[in-house]
Amino acid sequence: MRKLLFSMLLIILAFNLHATKVRFETTVGDIEIDLYDVEAPVTVENFLNYVNRGDYDETVIHRSVPGFVFQGGAFRYSGSSSFQTVSTDSPIVNEYQIPNTEGTIAMARLPGANTATNQWFFNLTDNTSILDPSSTDAGFAVFGKVTKGLEVLKLIESFFRINFSSSNLGQVTNEFPIFGFFSGSAVTLENTVKINRAYVLSEQFQITPGLSGAWFNPDTNGQGIYLEVLPSVNTLIMAWFAFDTEHPDASVPSTIGAAGNRWLTASGDFQGNQFVGSVFKTSGGLFDNPVAVSNTNIGDITLTFINCAMAEMSYVLDDSELTNTINIQRISGSNVDFCEQLSIEADQGVITQQ
Repeated sequence: MRKLLFSMLLIILAFNLHATKVRFETTVGDIEIDLYDVEAPVTVENFLNYVNRGDYDETVIHRSVPGFVFQGGAFRYSGSSSFQTVSTDSPIVNEYQIPNTEGTIAMARLPGANTATNQWFFNLTDNTSILDPSSTDAGFAVFGKVTKGLEVLKLIESFFRINFSSSNLGQVTNEFPIFGFFSGSAVTLENTVKINRAYVLSEQFQITPGLSGAWFNPDTNGQGIYLEVLPSVNTLIMAWFAFDTEHPDASVPSTIGAAGNRWLTASGDFQGNQFVGSVFKTSGGLFDNPVAVSNTNIGDITLTFINCAMAEMSYVLDDSELTNTINIQRISGSNVDFCEQLSIEADQGVITQQ
């Protein structure tokens, strides 16, 4: 029995290495969910249909039961005790496979097994003894697990609740969570716990300020690259320290460093994991001298970041007819973890066509 359970655990872990990831941006923080694409394919597809249409955007948590679950996905609050109902697709088959343990998300439904549509709930504790199949019930279908934001679940669980059965939904909102200052009478839009936006996370790495710093090509000695990422203007600036293909004439003065040293710069916009910019050659300057320099556009460059420590650099230098693609690495790994976290936070989701 232990071997069987261990094997099942390994299978689940293997499947979820490449699970579809969804982020809920809520009033009080982000919740990220790994979906069980393999174990509950119909349920996941149904959930993603609502996500990709934006149906969950601006919906509220309309039911909270501390120590049990909180529920949402069906209603938007418009003020004055009035809710709008989100349109639903046809009910789906009940795909119970995964236990209703703490931190999982499952489909809410009517008493019939195959009645789930758009409502879901988060398990705030281990509810396997209550919500898993029994002799009288088919169980509730878990289709994902929270991987980030468990503290947000706990925060929402802690909020004050009111009996809001005076709303147009009646008893559906008799365990309604309240956020922020509440006068004790009218529920305002600011009082609701809201899913501001729900979206599928991209698997593509995202350029962030965490990439700023020194990089190099391990196959070329004495050369390097310095990057500065400016997200507020969506710009990346690059300095490239290199050598010329040929040494200049011996008569060329060189007070500091080799006369064949070259200083190239590039700047441009970035999107996702890719930067594309124009390359400029700086010439005419003298060490520690304010003499004017000239900057000449000599080509183009593309940086495609694989992660916070590795990237591919492709360049075309027109003046010297040089074209190449090389792999570059970060010199220091001290802030790679911080960079990776920034990349995750910068993910604004997959663009979908509905």
